[in-house]
Amino acid sequence: MNAFAIDYVVSVLGTFTALGNEDATGAPAPLDPSYLGTSFFRNNTDDFKLKSYGIFGEAYFEVSDRFKLTVGLRYNDDQKAIRARSTLASFLNPFSNDGDPFDSPFVGSFDADPGVAGNQLWQEREVSFNEVTGRFVADFQVTPDNLVYASYSRGYKSGGINPPLQPIFAVPDSFGPEQIDAFEIGTKNTFANGALQLNATAFYYKYKGLQLSRIIARTSVNDTIDANIWGVELESLIRPDDNWLINMNFSYLNAEVAGDQFFSDSRDPGGGDPNAVIIKDITNGANCAVTGGAPGGPDAFVNTINPGLGLQGVTEFPADGNIASSGAFSICSVLQAQAAAIGGLFGGIEVLSPGVEVNLRGNKLPQAPEMKASVGVQYSHEFASGMTLVPRVDVAMTGEQYGNVFNGNVNRIAPFVQANAQIQLNSAEDSWFARAFVQNIFDSDSVTGLYITDASSGLFTNIFTLDPRRYGVAVGIKF
Repeated sequence: MNAFAIDYVVSVLGTFTALGNEDATGAPAPLDPSYLGTSFFRNNTDDFKLKSYGIFGEAYFEVSDRFKLTVGLRYNDDQKAIRARSTLASFLNPFSNDGDPFDSPFVGSFDADPGVAGNQLWQEREVSFNEVTGRFVADFQVTPDNLVYASYSRGYKSGGINPPLQPIFAVPDSFGPEQIDAFEIGTKNTFANGALQLNATAFYYKYKGLQLSRIIARTSVNDTIDANIWGVELESLIRPDDNWLINMNFSYLNAEVAGDQFFSDSRDPGGGDPNAVIIKDITNGANCAVTGGAPGGPDAFVNTINPGLGLQGVTEFPADGNIASSGAFSICSVLQAQAAAIGGLFGGIEVLSPGVEVNLRGNKLPQAPEMKASVGVQYSHEFASGMTLVPRVDVAMTGEQYGNVFNGNVNRIAPFVQANAQIQLNSAEDSWFARAFVQNIFDSDSVTGLYITDASSGLFTNIFTLDPRRYGVAVGIKF
């Protein structure tokens, strides 16, 4: 017998006897055979309310024939309320209950909102946000063909409420609003009587509370982080003559997490700590991490607890797996209870769900390619009848990016190129057209984005790729 007690209840399919419930002979009457109610995972939103109010206005000042100012203000007020619950095999439901599983006599064991005293059948949350935003733009027309401008604007996106999680993790019930201070300078130009158009922009965006989503307990939840983004964009349009049209665009983007921002990485719940033990919870498939200040303390702690659960102790990950921590199967809730009871004997033990938090300062933001470039060429051939035939080719390159904010080679999305082509026949009066096209000429299957599920659903990666090569025809009539 171990020196500590572990209470762990497993509900099984079977026949149960109700105390105090007797049949005609006075013998205890068996309840109907029961099954685990809501035996599938479900995020159920019963009610959602949104009230949004806004008032805005904009004024324009013609300081001179060439100098113009724009000033705008906006006020937003957003109120949100939700009634929801997350369920998964959490209480017994008699087979004789043909209605809602939540009509089961055993539903009292279900708690949709552990943060509120007692057992709640629903989790109810309300949030409200308000913000004053605005913009200021100054335009100066240097010549009739050359414009320079500078602008500042503050943008706002309301916060919201995260869905209930099962099991419960240390994730905020709600997330705050997103705010951006955007600074931009640029110029728009036409040269050589319209043969060349050239636009250039430089920008700096300062985000406070940028909303990013991740999957935890099979559920999409939102976090907020601060970020700084800056970059440049160049756009050009070249017309060597009336028949040729060439467009070339280029952008550079630097998008990074600003300041100290701490979150756990689902791919490495140990956070790179060689002293941590990554736990796979056998009751729900989720992960947690056991940490402690004393070297070897977490390993010794898990090796002490696990035999009482009939489980093996700690095992090291393969040396080439890029995981510094060790790992084990166990039950996170049991480890948490025992850490509070005897963790001091092992130098102080913490059990963190869903894992050890790491500092994201300087990491690249997801889905933010550092460079993008594109070029398109078309030629218009006019027939004696007045009809025109216009072939066109476009090629676009997207640079390196990351699928999530934790970066790392496993989350890297390699640069890719896409090429499209089309040819269009237009009527003399421009009243109809016929077009043949092919998209993704080289049938590339390049990855364009990804997101990672959580540990309880296998930690697999969903990827998005370019559409396969597609071709077809289109016709149109103008009337």
